[in-house]
Amino acid sequence: MASAALKISVAEFVALPEVDGIKRELVNGEIWEEPLSNAHQSHEILKGRILQCLAYFAGRPARYLVFSESAYQFAEDDLMSPDVSVVIEARPDLRAEGFLTCIPEIAVEVVSAESAKRLFHKVKTYQAHGIKEVWIVLPQEAEILIYAPTGISELRRKDTLTSPLLPGFSYPLEELFS
Repeated sequence: MASAALKISVAEFVALPEVDGIKRELVNGEIWEEPLSNAHQSHEILKGRILQCLAYFAGRPARYLVFSESAYQFAEDDLMSPDVSVVIEARPDLRAEGFLTCIPEIAVEVVSAESAKRLFHKVKTYQAHGIKEVWIVLPQEAEILIYAPTGISELRRKDTLTSPLLPGFSYPLEELFS
């Protein structure tokens, strides 16, 4: 008989000693670890390009906030860090301590070495906490999957990334993946 994984709280999670070379997240009370050595240059380049494009489009003063690898505490047992996230409605308090507790409207994950099962679980967790769009960037396939309340969209290299949450935003995938 398989035993259930030990579940911990965010408070217990942050009290754990850091481990060099390991990225950690807490998803539904379970610790997810990934060696930083699993990251690929394509992961960082694509993450950076998306971040730059979104930040540029936000303008000055910013119409929304764009974060990279920021930790969000969605619940007592969820502390997750999307590669890129977009906060449109909320305005986090600059003086507040601790993790971001607002819900971003968009979470972006650039796939490097995560299993399909783990990635799907992450998407479902984001959606359960109210994130409206989850963009899954697939570097090897030069594609983006967009999970939204209306369904899943698949964008290929010839397509342009847009979002009803960001009126006027467009990013040709040919440019992203070149």
